[in-house]
Amino acid sequence: MDQKQKSAIQENLLALYLRLNGYFTTGLIVHSSEKGKNRTEIDSLAVRFPYNSEPQREILPSKYIKTSCQYVDLLICEVKSRGQQLRFNENLYKTKDALIDVLRWAGMFKENDVLILAKNLQSELAPNNLKKNKMPEIVGPDYSKTRIRGVLCSPERWEKRNNQNWFINGKELFDYIHKCLRPSIARSKCSTKYDYTLWTPKLEPIVKYFKKQDNIGRINNLYSFIEKDTNCL
Repeated sequence: MDQKQKSAIQENLLALYLRLNGYFTTGLIVHSSEKGKNRTEIDSLAVRFPYNSEPQREILPSKYIKTSCQYVDLLICEVKSRGQQLRFNENLYKTKDALIDVLRWAGMFKENDVLILAKNLQSELAPNNLKKNKMPEIVGPDYSKTRIRGVLCSPERWEKRNNQNWFINGKELFDYIHKCLRPSIARSKCSTKYDYTLWTPKLEPIVKYFKKQDNIGRINNLYSFIEKDTNCL
């Protein structure tokens, strides 16, 4: 399995985690005027609405990601492999142009607000402004009832060290997904046995992994499982 395949699995793992926390997710390419190039790529652009609820699953959203009952939550997510620094793509903090395009695409804000929000978010995403105890965050205008947050995720880093910037680590991803997909006690109104192909092709192999594992494992176990399961490639 090459690095490109591993990166895709990491991005899909984050998408599943966000889905189980109540977010709609998509990727996004920010186009460039230069032929053959793009300005940047957003690994996952996610949105969650404040009244999201799925009580039959008998599990609340993860406290780690701090969902909101007040705001529409817009996440701009980047996935980082172990060898990459825990910081956002330069195109997101060295210039506000890419963020303007992302916020326009999201469609939540008026044009004059997009320009202000992009400038404020650009500052929050700069490496020197990243915090160790929370993700970058700004609040949108009153009419939008929205907050915008930047999310770094690194599934190959199992736990966050005290000196590292805030990010979603492998342990958080694997623990929460496992609790959702393989509960220790059967749920009365939510069967966990069903056809795995009901999930999208990108998420199906990850769901299969968690459904079939007695132990939670780590990212290398997931790589090996998908590589051995020829139906997943």
